[in-house]
Amino acid sequence: MSGVIEYKFALLGDSQVGKTSIFRKISTGNFTEENISTIGTDKRTLNYTDLELDINGKKEKKSFEISLFDTAGQDRFRSITKGYIKGSDGIILIYDITNKESFEHVEIWLNNIKEILSDWKASNYLIMLLGNKLDLVNSGVLQRVVETEEGQNKCNNTGIIWGGECSAKDFTDVQFSDLFKDFTIKIFEKNGYKKIVKQHSKKIGKYIKKKSFC
Repeated sequence: MSGVIEYKFALLGDSQVGKTSIFRKISTGNFTEENISTIGTDKRTLNYTDLELDINGKKEKKSFEISLFDTAGQDRFRSITKGYIKGSDGIILIYDITNKESFEHVEIWLNNIKEILSDWKASNYLIMLLGNKLDLVNSGVLQRVVETEEGQNKCNNTGIIWGGECSAKDFTDVQFSDLFKDFTIKIFEKNGYKKIVKQHSKKIGKYIKKKSFC
């Protein structure tokens, strides 16, 4: 079956865990030290061409268009964020390994996600957990307060995917892209061809910048 498969990904987590920094790195390749909070949401489109998948024991290549949404973590924007959780095929939940509270709030985020999606598409989405700000720990600027094993155990206990620990500063856009590609493949393996909606376009393989602020 031909065509581009469309998925919607949402970045979630507390304010200041680095969602926007990761969002900018994967969509532009750039990192800034400037601390800017997302107001509402921001969107980019990522295109992955010819990802190799194992389909019924055969190797096939498929192309994907990912609408990636960066969402605000502040409480006053939770009603807006709720709208972007609905319809998501993949949710990347991020915490700060130097901030214990952001990790403790992972459980609250998971409960909110499951509540929002429970009566809508309970089995059609996947959640990946990422611990961010590894660079601050490695450089000694801040102390680690969430151990790697805690993140892994959280995934084992909740059934979500462990994406590992990362650094929006030190990781390249290619590293993040590879991580998101693997996540895309896992979603396809779960959902198959449910969301093939368009034909191939000349824009495939490029980052397409789109912004939408609420």
